[in-house]
Amino acid sequence: MSRIFLGILIFGFLSCGTKKDRVVFQGDLKDLFIDSLSFEREVGVGFMAFLGTIQYKGEETIYISRNGLFRFFDPKTGRKVGEFQIPAEGPGSLKGGVLRAKAFNNSTLVATNHTGFALIYKDEQLVSQFKLDLSDLESNTFFSFPMSGNALHQVSPGEFELTVNPFDAMAHRIGKDGFDLEFSSWILKFDEEGNWICKTDFKAPYDETYANSADASAMVRMVEKGESWAMFSYSDSLFRIQDCQIVDRRILKSITPVTYFPDKYEGDEFKGSWERPENGAINYRLIKDQTTGLQVRLTSISRRGPDPNVRDPHDRLYSDEETFLLLIYDSEWNLKGELKMVYPIGTRFENLFSTSEGLFINKPEQASEDEYEFYKIDLSRFVD
Repeated sequence: MSRIFLGILIFGFLSCGTKKDRVVFQGDLKDLFIDSLSFEREVGVGFMAFLGTIQYKGEETIYISRNGLFRFFDPKTGRKVGEFQIPAEGPGSLKGGVLRAKAFNNSTLVATNHTGFALIYKDEQLVSQFKLDLSDLESNTFFSFPMSGNALHQVSPGEFELTVNPFDAMAHRIGKDGFDLEFSSWILKFDEEGNWICKTDFKAPYDETYANSADASAMVRMVEKGESWAMFSYSDSLFRIQDCQIVDRRILKSITPVTYFPDKYEGDEFKGSWERPENGAINYRLIKDQTTGLQVRLTSISRRGPDPNVRDPHDRLYSDEETFLLLIYDSEWNLKGELKMVYPIGTRFENLFSTSEGLFINKPEQASEDEYEFYKIDLSRFVD
């Protein structure tokens, strides 16, 4: 009798397992929409790329930045609460113009450009201006910065990371590959006086088939509470970076197959575009949800392209359908859920961000040119 009871006890223990062993939830993202948020869009303002949520002048704000102009919004009401312009010329301006600029907590603004000139504002006062030496990037004579706020991050008070992209979009005109697969200086750390602290020394996880891919060399970044994370557009590998060293590397899991193929250049030496295969995936975002502490990854898993006979880039804009996975992970990057969302023809994904109010993604259809509308996503079901 005791043996039977022991067998039942062991079976019950194994059957329950741990929460990490339970089935990953799969569903439609729309089923988790619980509310909406609308941001005011001023006359003449088109695309609004939100770059993050920060404490600015003692208040939580979410902001956009373009050409050195910062606009700050209340994440509860969507109304603009302030703006600041880095001067285009004269005192306080950035030599060569502003290419990438970010705002951070404690009313800190950082801006830089391809020449290495950079400046830092605090409380809307210029406190530091310097030129970063970009001559030792081991690049194939060209580099740029990734988009979507991935270029600049603050990792600690007075210390920042700069992420670069070595792809040369003009290389194909002279028969060269645009992506140097030997490149290793992906992330560089500097202080607020313009001194380099360190730079990374690791290669991207690609073979030669990616040597002329325009998207492969664009890194997706996330820095939260001093922890710096990075992954490549066409890879499931996630890296944690500390003082320019890889201190943790893991493979992010998914239930739905995520398959990567390099985008290809279609056209001649004078006119063309890079096209991603319709069944190819690409990583877009890494975000920590402020309300739950969950880690969020946004990946496009497929797209249905426009008429192949339409070659003009302007005519092809908004002309494809794209399917996304919002992948939910716990603090240890264990997969908790997969949520699918389709942006149909005529629409596109633009923004995913988190505030103290929740996680938000832009609506595919926008009802008005005066407002920019978002869905609020409830992730509470994934919290243990």
